[in-house]
Parts: sequence; structure tokens; C-alpha cells
Amino acid sequence: MLDCIVIGAGPAGASAARRAAQRGLRTLIIEKEIFPRPKPCGGAFSIQGLSALDFSLPASVIQRTIPGVWARYGRLDIRVEAPEPICVLVRRQAFDHVLLEKALEAGAECRQGETVLACRESTSWITVDTRAGTYQARYAILAHGASGRLGARSGLNGCGAARTHWLTVVGEVPCGGDPSSAQGEAPDLLEFHFDACPGGYGWVFPLKDSLSVGVGGLARSARRPVGLFRRFARRLGLRSLPAYRGCPIPCSGIARRLGTRRVLAAGDAGGFAEAFSGEGIAYAVRSGQIAAETVADALQGSLAGLPAREYRRRCVEALGDNLIYARIFALWAYRFPGLCFRIFDRHRSLGEEFLKIPRGLQTYKGFLTWVMTQGCGRLTGKHSGKGPKSTPECASAWRAARAD
Repeated sequence: MLDCIVIGAGPAGASAARRAAQRGLRTLIIEKEIFPRPKPCGGAFSIQGLSALDFSLPASVIQRTIPGVWARYGRLDIRVEAPEPICVLVRRQAFDHVLLEKALEAGAECRQGETVLACRESTSWITVDTRAGTYQARYAILAHGASGRLGARSGLNGCGAARTHWLTVVGEVPCGGDPSSAQGEAPDLLEFHFDACPGGYGWVFPLKDSLSVGVGGLARSARRPVGLFRRFARRLGLRSLPAYRGCPIPCSGIARRLGTRRVLAAGDAGGFAEAFSGEGIAYAVRSGQIAAETVADALQGSLAGLPAREYRRRCVEALGDNLIYARIFALWAYRFPGLCFRIFDRHRSLGEEFLKIPRGLQTYKGFLTWVMTQGCGRLTGKHSGKGPKSTPECASAWRAARAD
């Protein structure tokens, strides 16, 4: 019998399998696709996420290293650059393949091209049925992405029951090896258009020989993402509409239920994506690693409580200051985008502090605390007294975020 079956070989699954194999567990990955495979994604991988890897990414995988952002809203635009890179851009097809190879290098095995039909849990083991056969293990880690349904069948509330999720549409635009000619004034920055998609933004990310172009936003606002994508492409002056694909991104903060007695959910399957930017790669890597560590400790008998409860506690400790508070920030910022953008435009130090988050030098919780210490009134220009004072808009958004 296996120690751990990992369902899905994306960043969460490959990271979980690598860590489990490193801990000496007999680990099998089951993946429905054949790698390398195409994957719709903007491809921004934060420096914080990069630091979670225990190996260096090959230079061939890194499309571009990004030092800052160029954000636009109506006639306003903000350009902020950090003293060090904030992220790297990757193509998921190559990036995910490298992560899978690293998992196999650590000792995990993989069955590609097998679709999981069922994951059945008993008192002492897990049985996984595929079209090719049946496998048994002590534990399973669900890392089969946002479209997987095994978690919902197990009663988990990561993706399928996510209270908050994004809808995105993304395509690539060739630019003849010179992204600067197509991207204009900011060829080395992440370009965001916060007026291109309700509850989110449109983006233009410079790859080596093309541009990643897309739109994404909170599902309650961005209800017709394909139409928004077409409109954004016309706005950018694209002569022809690029081929595009869409996908949901669950942003649950930290879901209330991330596992059962013998099943844990990681990555998009567990709702691990950040609600303001929609970034999920870094949190997929870390949640996969944490899930594997929890399984290994459970098998060694070193857990004080149930694995699912301990897994969630560890996720809150490691990721909660970003995921939970990013959701609160997103619900406010996208409810009042004009106000938010004007505040950032008037006080450029906010952008500088915000860019510490993807570098791992700040968290969303720390950023919001820092903003409050500056005084909400001073930032909005509506309060001249001493100490922080909430505007009605701030208070209303905060109540809505807490109640949601």
C-alpha cells in the first residue's frame, strides 16, 4: 500500500509529491493530462513564491523578471518600481513540467493520462479508482485544480463552495520578439487596467516573444468575462483577437474545511488563491508543501489532533495573513475602485509598501495595519484631526467584507 496519493500534477500536486517523497513517503501522482500541457494563466510567480522552492528554476523557464507595476484607471496612471524584482513571468506549460520533474527526481512516481473517477475513504485507507486501475494509500492530497469535483464529493468547501472566486480569460499576443514595441511605455512592468473589468482588472504581461493579455475579476462583478476580454483587446488596439481560454480561480481566504480524516485539499482545489490579484501559483506551492508535511507527520504519529484540523491550522499560520486579509482588501478596493485608485495616486508611498507583499517583505495584514497607522483620513484627505478616522466609505466596505 502507498503512503500518499496526490491527485493532480500542477504546482500544488507536484510540490506536495516532492515534499512527501523527500520525507520518505511512498508517493504516487495521478494526472489526467500528459505533461507538458497548455495551461491558461497570466504566469506571474511572485518572489515570495519563488523563495518557497528548494531548487532554482532553470533560466529557460523564466520569461522575464519584473521590477514593478504600471497601473491605470481612467485618466490616472501609477508607475511603481521596487528596488528588487517582485516576480518572474513563466509559461505554465514549461513551469509545471519542471515542478513535476523535480517531484519525480525526489522519488515520487506518476501515472499520466489517467482520469480519477472516484476517491473512496475508509477508516484506515483511501481507494482511488481511475479508468486504468485502482490504487490504495493511507492518505490522499487533492490538487486537481479549480474544475475538480472530488473535493465537493468529499464535502470539502475549497473550490466548489468558495465564497469568493475570480473568473478569468487569457490569451497570448505575438510581438516579434520585442514586447516593448507592443507594450508601449512600460515594457518591463506588469501593466494593469483597473477600469477594464468590474471587480478586477485587465492585464498585459511581457513575455520573451509575446504578451500575456487577459481580464479577470470577482465573479459577482465580472459576469461576462469573454465579452470583457474582447472589449479589452479592442481597447489595446489588437488587430485580431488572440486565441483565449478561461478558468475560475477560487479565493476562499482559508476555507473552513480543507480535509477529511484521510484527504487534504491543496492549491485551487482548496481555494488557495489571493482575492485581490488572483495570484494562485505561490499559494499552490506552499499549500501543497504544507499538506505533504501534515501527511508525513500523521504517518509518523507526531500529530496531536486530526490531520485536517492540523493542516488548516498550519495554513492559517503560514498563509492566513495574506489570503484572509487580501480578501478583505479586495472586497473594499473593488467596491470603490475610483476612491482606492485616487488614494494610491495621491500617496505613492502606498504603492511602494504594497510591492513589498510579492517580495515576501510584507503581508496584506501588515499592509492594512500600516495604512491604518498612517491614518485613513490623512490618506483620503477628508480628515485633519489627530489619529486615524474612518470615512463612511471605509466603514461601509469593512462591514460588507466582514459580513460576506
